Amino acid sequence: MLDSIQHGHYDNNWNSRKTPNTHALRSVSLLEYGLTDRLLVALLPQFGYNVVENGPDSQGVQLGDTKLRFQYMIHAFKEGSWLPTTALAYSQVFPTGKYDGLGNHPADGLGSGLFTSTFGLFTQDYFWMPNGRILRSRLDLTYTIPDDKASVQGVSVYGTGSGFNGRIDAGNTFSADLAFEYSMTRHWAPAVDIVYSHSDGASVRGTQASNGLVTTVSSNSKPSEAIDVAPAMEYNWNSHYGVIVGADVVVAGRNTGDAVTPQAALNIYY
Repeated sequence: MLDSIQHGHYDNNWNSRKTPNTHALRSVSLLEYGLTDRLLVALLPQFGYNVVENGPDSQGVQLGDTKLRFQYMIHAFKEGSWLPTTALAYSQVFPTGKYDGLGNHPADGLGSGLFTSTFGLFTQDYFWMPNGRILRSRLDLTYTIPDDKASVQGVSVYGTGSGFNGRIDAGNTFSADLAFEYSMTRHWAPAVDIVYSHSDGASVRGTQASNGLVTTVSSNSKPSEAIDVAPAMEYNWNSHYGVIVGADVVVAGRNTGDAVTPQAALNIYY
């Protein structure tokens, strides 16, 4: 069976992120299948619901963008070897979620409108502690490239209003995730992720029609950086079922907002 290396503890999660005006509830399911001992394919559909303090909430649970990921292990862990388990990964995001033409229900927008490719290098190693327990460490590096610009019409997730006609040009993103998981007992394992991310700026350009007038609109967001710390506690009933609960906390950054995101995941293995 393929030795799985996950990007973060919360690929399959339920989480709630709060901004000053919105509670965003998200559910991401991670469905993995080992095609061979080294090749893994994963599907990550996303669903969500937005609760807006000063406006209409989402009209029911909405579909977000969907990710398809392939992961190939180029080196397996061997006891006594200095080389960690190493895998290469490629992900493609399909813009299945609503993102524009939202009209009077902007909270229905969960998508981006962009086809996005992510290239990853995932590593994982194990260390025997003096007390005989195992410390697992991971280092995951990813680089995300939006494939193309997306057209934007009317009210959208990018802050455009009714009568807008234009395009969104999103920037590239780099992420580094250093994680540790300690096998405290047969069932309990505390874990922590330390994540650095950098995003290039994005731009929205087009025209805005209002009261019979058409004006040119050009908006640019600055590049941003963030450092997140995500402590968690994992409990495994047996080799098939487990649960992990924690929170993602933005502890430092540039052009990024403060956020504390509670997260939980149910893990099922067969």
